[in-house]
Amino acid sequence: MQHILELLSTPEGIEQLFDKFSQFGILVGLFLVVVESFLPILPLIAIVILNTNSYGLVVGFLVSYAGSVTGSYSVFLIARYLFRERATKYINKHKRLYKMREFIDRRGFSFLFILLSLPFTPSSVVNIITAMSNIRRDVYLYILLASKFVMILSISVIGFDIAGFLKSPIRIILSIGFLVLLYILSKVYQRYIDKKMES
Repeated sequence: MQHILELLSTPEGIEQLFDKFSQFGILVGLFLVVVESFLPILPLIAIVILNTNSYGLVVGFLVSYAGSVTGSYSVFLIARYLFRERATKYINKHKRLYKMREFIDRRGFSFLFILLSLPFTPSSVVNIITAMSNIRRDVYLYILLASKFVMILSISVIGFDIAGFLKSPIRIILSIGFLVLLYILSKVYQRYIDKKMES
Protein backbone atom coordinates (compact mmCIF):
# COMPACT_ATOMS: atom_id res chain seq x y z
CA MET A 1 0.00 0.00 0.00
CA GLN A 2 2.82 2.37 0.88
CA HIS A 3 4.47 1.62 -2.48
CA ILE A 4 1.24 2.54 -4.31
CA LEU A 5 0.99 5.82 -2.40
CA GLU A 6 4.58 6.60 -3.36
CA LEU A 7 3.78 5.94 -7.02
CA LEU A 8 0.76 8.23 -6.85
CA SER A 9 2.89 11.09 -5.54
CA THR A 10 4.65 11.78 -8.87
CA PRO A 11 3.59 11.83 -12.55
CA GLU A 12 6.26 9.25 -13.33
CA GLY A 13 4.99 6.99 -10.56
CA ILE A 14 1.45 7.27 -11.86
CA GLU A 15 2.65 6.21 -15.33
CA GLN A 16 4.34 3.17 -13.77
CA LEU A 17 1.12 2.29 -11.96
CA PHE A 18 -0.88 2.45 -15.20
CA ASP A 19 1.74 0.32 -16.96
CA LYS A 20 1.51 -2.33 -14.24
CA PHE A 21 -2.30 -2.35 -14.36
CA SER A 22 -2.31 -2.70 -18.16
CA GLN A 23 -0.35 -5.95 -17.81
CA PHE A 24 -3.43 -7.61 -16.29
CA GLY A 25 -5.25 -7.21 -19.62
CA ILE A 26 -8.43 -5.45 -20.69
CA LEU A 27 -10.70 -8.10 -19.15
CA VAL A 28 -9.75 -6.83 -15.70
CA GLY A 29 -10.70 -3.28 -16.66
CA LEU A 30 -13.97 -4.55 -18.12
CA PHE A 31 -14.68 -6.59 -14.98
CA LEU A 32 -14.14 -3.60 -12.68
CA VAL A 33 -16.68 -1.47 -14.57
CA VAL A 34 -19.25 -4.29 -14.58
CA VAL A 35 -18.78 -4.85 -10.85
CA GLU A 36 -19.26 -1.11 -10.22
CA SER A 37 -22.80 -1.43 -11.58
CA PHE A 38 -23.55 -3.91 -8.78
CA LEU A 39 -21.44 -2.17 -6.11
CA PRO A 40 -21.95 1.59 -6.57
CA ILE A 41 -19.56 2.25 -3.70
CA LEU A 42 -16.77 1.74 -6.25
CA PRO A 43 -15.73 5.01 -7.95
CA LEU A 44 -16.74 4.76 -11.63
CA ILE A 45 -14.87 7.93 -12.58
CA ALA A 46 -11.62 6.57 -11.11
CA ILE A 47 -12.07 3.21 -12.87
CA VAL A 48 -12.69 4.85 -16.25
CA ILE A 49 -9.63 7.06 -15.79
CA LEU A 50 -7.60 3.98 -14.85
CA ASN A 51 -8.77 2.17 -18.01
CA THR A 52 -8.11 5.05 -20.42
CA ASN A 53 -4.63 5.69 -19.03
CA SER A 54 -3.72 2.01 -18.90
CA TYR A 55 -5.08 0.87 -22.28
CA GLY A 56 -5.15 4.11 -24.26
CA LEU A 57 -7.99 6.55 -24.89
CA VAL A 58 -9.84 4.54 -27.55
CA VAL A 59 -9.47 1.06 -26.04
CA GLY A 60 -9.95 2.36 -22.50
CA PHE A 61 -13.14 4.14 -23.53
CA LEU A 62 -14.52 1.08 -25.35
CA VAL A 63 -13.72 -1.21 -22.40
CA SER A 64 -15.35 1.18 -19.93
CA TYR A 65 -18.35 1.79 -22.20
CA ALA A 66 -18.96 -1.91 -22.82
CA GLY A 67 -18.58 -2.71 -19.12
CA SER A 68 -20.91 0.07 -18.00
CA VAL A 69 -23.67 -0.86 -20.45
CA THR A 70 -23.30 -4.58 -19.69
CA GLY A 71 -23.31 -4.06 -15.93
CA SER A 72 -26.23 -1.63 -15.90
CA TYR A 73 -28.36 -3.78 -18.19
CA SER A 74 -27.55 -6.87 -16.11
CA VAL A 75 -28.73 -5.09 -12.94
CA PHE A 76 -31.90 -4.05 -14.79
CA LEU A 77 -32.65 -7.61 -15.99
CA ILE A 78 -31.85 -9.26 -12.64
CA ALA A 79 -34.03 -6.78 -10.76
CA ARG A 80 -36.90 -7.17 -13.24
CA TYR A 81 -36.99 -10.95 -13.39
CA LEU A 82 -35.72 -12.07 -9.98
CA PHE A 83 -36.65 -9.37 -7.49
CA ARG A 84 -39.55 -7.49 -9.09
CA GLU A 85 -42.21 -8.46 -6.57
CA ARG A 86 -40.14 -7.62 -3.48
CA ALA A 87 -38.67 -4.46 -5.01
CA THR A 88 -42.10 -3.25 -6.10
CA LYS A 89 -43.42 -3.62 -2.55
CA TYR A 90 -40.44 -1.64 -1.25
CA ILE A 91 -40.89 1.14 -3.84
CA ASN A 92 -44.63 1.36 -3.13
CA LYS A 93 -43.84 2.10 0.52
CA HIS A 94 -41.56 5.03 -0.34
CA LYS A 95 -43.30 8.02 -1.86
CA ARG A 96 -40.27 9.43 -3.70
CA LEU A 97 -39.33 6.10 -5.31
CA TYR A 98 -42.95 5.46 -6.24
CA LYS A 99 -43.28 8.85 -7.93
CA MET A 100 -40.01 8.34 -9.80
CA ARG A 101 -41.24 5.04 -11.17
CA GLU A 102 -44.50 6.66 -12.28
CA PHE A 103 -42.53 9.49 -13.87
CA ILE A 104 -40.40 6.99 -15.78
CA ASP A 105 -43.56 5.35 -17.14
CA ARG A 106 -44.78 8.73 -18.42
CA ARG A 107 -41.54 10.29 -19.72
CA GLY A 108 -39.11 7.42 -19.88
CA PHE A 109 -36.71 8.02 -22.75
CA SER A 110 -35.72 11.69 -22.45
CA PHE A 111 -35.76 11.64 -18.64
CA LEU A 112 -33.55 8.56 -18.36
CA PHE A 113 -31.19 9.62 -21.14
CA ILE A 114 -30.36 12.93 -19.45
CA LEU A 115 -30.21 11.40 -15.97
CA LEU A 116 -27.87 8.56 -16.97
CA SER A 117 -25.65 10.87 -19.04
CA LEU A 118 -24.61 12.72 -15.88
CA PRO A 119 -21.66 11.05 -14.10
CA PHE A 120 -22.95 11.87 -10.60
CA THR A 121 -26.26 10.02 -11.03
CA PRO A 122 -26.59 6.87 -8.84
CA SER A 123 -27.18 4.66 -11.88
CA SER A 124 -27.66 1.47 -9.85
CA VAL A 125 -30.74 3.01 -8.19
CA VAL A 126 -32.04 4.18 -11.58
CA ASN A 127 -31.50 0.71 -13.06
CA ILE A 128 -33.53 -0.94 -10.30
CA ILE A 129 -36.39 1.57 -10.30
CA THR A 130 -36.61 1.41 -14.10
CA ALA A 131 -36.76 -2.40 -13.87
CA MET A 132 -39.93 -1.97 -11.80
CA SER A 133 -41.50 0.33 -14.40
CA ASN A 134 -43.31 -0.64 -17.60
CA ILE A 135 -40.50 0.45 -19.90
CA ARG A 136 -39.58 -2.23 -22.44
CA ARG A 137 -36.26 -4.08 -22.23
CA ASP A 138 -35.10 -3.09 -25.70
CA VAL A 139 -35.98 0.58 -25.11
CA TYR A 140 -33.93 0.66 -21.92
CA LEU A 141 -31.00 -0.93 -23.71
CA TYR A 142 -31.13 1.82 -26.35
CA ILE A 143 -31.21 4.44 -23.57
CA LEU A 144 -28.17 2.88 -21.91
CA LEU A 145 -26.25 2.67 -25.19
CA ALA A 146 -26.83 6.38 -25.86
CA SER A 147 -26.47 7.81 -22.34
CA LYS A 148 -23.45 5.74 -21.32
CA PHE A 149 -21.69 6.73 -24.53
CA VAL A 150 -21.99 10.41 -23.58
CA MET A 151 -21.03 9.88 -19.94
CA ILE A 152 -18.09 7.50 -20.42
CA LEU A 153 -16.72 9.55 -23.33
CA SER A 154 -16.73 12.77 -21.27
CA ILE A 155 -14.94 11.09 -18.36
CA SER A 156 -12.44 9.42 -20.70
CA VAL A 157 -11.51 12.66 -22.48
CA ILE A 158 -11.13 14.59 -19.21
CA GLY A 159 -9.20 11.86 -17.41
CA PHE A 160 -6.86 10.77 -20.21
CA ASP A 161 -3.11 11.35 -19.77
CA ILE A 162 -3.14 11.98 -16.03
CA ALA A 163 0.64 12.31 -15.89
CA GLY A 164 0.57 15.15 -18.44
CA PHE A 165 -2.54 16.51 -16.78
CA LEU A 166 -0.70 17.03 -13.48
CA LYS A 167 1.95 19.10 -15.27
CA SER A 168 -0.62 21.48 -16.78
CA PRO A 169 -2.36 23.87 -14.36
CA ILE A 170 -4.70 25.04 -17.14
CA ARG A 171 -5.95 21.50 -17.79
CA ILE A 172 -6.46 20.97 -14.08
CA ILE A 173 -8.52 24.15 -13.73
CA LEU A 174 -10.59 23.44 -16.86
CA SER A 175 -11.27 19.83 -15.87
CA ILE A 176 -12.22 20.70 -12.31
CA GLY A 177 -14.46 23.46 -13.65
CA PHE A 178 -16.12 21.03 -16.07
CA LEU A 179 -16.74 18.46 -13.32
CA VAL A 180 -18.17 21.14 -11.02
CA LEU A 181 -20.44 22.26 -13.87
CA LEU A 182 -21.65 18.68 -14.43
CA TYR A 183 -22.29 18.30 -10.71
CA ILE A 184 -24.30 21.54 -10.61
CA LEU A 185 -26.27 20.51 -13.72
CA SER A 186 -27.06 17.13 -12.16
CA LYS A 187 -28.37 18.81 -9.01
CA VAL A 188 -30.41 21.35 -11.00
CA TYR A 189 -31.90 18.57 -13.12
CA GLN A 190 -32.73 16.50 -10.04
CA ARG A 191 -34.55 19.48 -8.51
CA TYR A 192 -36.41 20.01 -11.79
CA ILE A 193 -37.47 16.36 -11.77
CA ASP A 194 -38.54 16.63 -8.12
CA LYS A 195 -40.82 19.55 -8.99
CA LYS A 196 -42.25 17.69 -11.99
CA MET A 197 -42.95 14.62 -9.87
CA GLU A 198 -44.73 16.76 -7.29
CA SER A 199 -46.97 18.39 -9.91
